[in-house]
Amino acid sequence: MKKQVTTQPGIRADAVHVLGEAETDELRMRLQEAEDTIEAIRRGSVDALVVSERDKHQIYTLTSADRSYRVLIESMNQAAMTIAEDGTILYSNSQFSRMVDKPLENIIGACLIAFVDDKDQPALTALIKPMGINLVTREMECSLPVEALTSVLISATELPSGEANAYMSIIITDITELKRGDKAKDEFISLASHQLRTPATGVKQYLGMLLEGYAGDLEESQKAFISTAYNSNEKQLGIINSILRTAQIDSGVYKLKKSPQNLAALIDMLLVDFQPVMLMREQILIATIDESIEVEVDLAEISVALANVIENASKYSPNGKQISISARQTTKSIIITISDQGVGIEEANISKIFEKFTRVDNSMSDTVNGSGLGLYWVKRIIVMHGGKITVKSTLGTGTDFIISLPR
Repeated sequence: MKKQVTTQPGIRADAVHVLGEAETDELRMRLQEAEDTIEAIRRGSVDALVVSERDKHQIYTLTSADRSYRVLIESMNQAAMTIAEDGTILYSNSQFSRMVDKPLENIIGACLIAFVDDKDQPALTALIKPMGINLVTREMECSLPVEALTSVLISATELPSGEANAYMSIIITDITELKRGDKAKDEFISLASHQLRTPATGVKQYLGMLLEGYAGDLEESQKAFISTAYNSNEKQLGIINSILRTAQIDSGVYKLKKSPQNLAALIDMLLVDFQPVMLMREQILIATIDESIEVEVDLAEISVALANVIENASKYSPNGKQISISARQTTKSIIITISDQGVGIEEANISKIFEKFTRVDNSMSDTVNGSGLGLYWVKRIIVMHGGKITVKSTLGTGTDFIISLPR
């Protein structure tokens, strides 16, 4: 059998490696692959070669897309890319190059995770982890470690199998200005609320002094006018305080002061304030709380959250209906359920009720006043406690609010 040998000047013949038939065939195949790749690049059907950082022997070829598609991708305001399963960037448009201030040749073939801030790398690793669910988008906010850009939203979608080496498409949106705008808005609301509350509080004090006779006796008609102004001022202060509280919660500066609380005692304390109203409405209140249940909560804040849900249950239930409060423990959570037999919520509106300044139209909404902030607070307070709140409702039958708090 004929052997093929390779020699180099200065190397003894007995040190020369002799290629076997299998090795010769493999070498011939690799040379053919190289020639085919060079020809593909020459024809324009391949844009680039990408060598995996983790496996230097793995080479990806990136096939050209339709011209109109590529023009669209390059004209996007967002960064767009495809990655391999190990996070290697196979393709990126120019927008990402501008975001990270690096040339594309330093981006293609690098690992996406390397471009985000160190603190966000574990979360991004989990985000792009295969889940076997095609065309389902997952999102997260993170920071890019560059001076001009601080916040981005990364949207990741697994591609259908068979898309060559591309495993996932990534869209990166600059949300820096949006974040700054939200912060400026919250700061303005907080400042405006403080400035409005000061004169409104002064008006309340002087009206109160008039009603108490500090300026002399008042006729009944004068008392009626001043009482109306005093009550209107109270409502105004309530709205100002609500907006100020919302701004504080949104700013993230609001800190909880947790302590162990007996849940049954906490609920009993809240229900004292609701008894007169429910008696007037002839509503039946049933509370079933195991006295052994303890919760680690901020007493003031969790009281606000629970009181808002109970108040809504009463306000949106016709006279004579039943409202029930129950609680149970699991291995990890304490589940509180507040149920009513009220007007209910349409399924399309359930996702909206926890948004700021949102009031859902129903058969009783014309008779119920509110700022549209109560349930927004409820959700934020529950989430700040590490819990969650869900809603189950049937229109015309009633609503269940299920609050889960960690044990």
